[in-house]
Amino acid sequence: MRNDDTHQFEASRTRELPRVTAVKQSRRFFVLALGITLIAAGLALVVLPGPFSLPLIFLGLTVLSWEYPAAKRLLFNLKSKIRQVRASRSRSRR
Repeated sequence: MRNDDTHQFEASRTRELPRVTAVKQSRRFFVLALGITLIAAGLALVVLPGPFSLPLIFLGLTVLSWEYPAAKRLLFNLKSKIRQVRASRSRSRR
């Protein structure tokens, strides 16, 4: 092995994983704060007088799904359940 090969091997072995930048961290924090705020407002409107409880909860889940796969799965499952309920209601009205 030449000296250049050894240096390249050592450099590749000690290479660190890319660090999360401050922009990515601040975006994740903003998405988390906004999503939780929207969901909390939606849940508050369930018990308080207000017509926008479910849309706010869905909007909060949509915002959280931008960064968190668990929120994306939950949103998908809720949408499929709503479709099932709508389909069963339309069949029962006939």
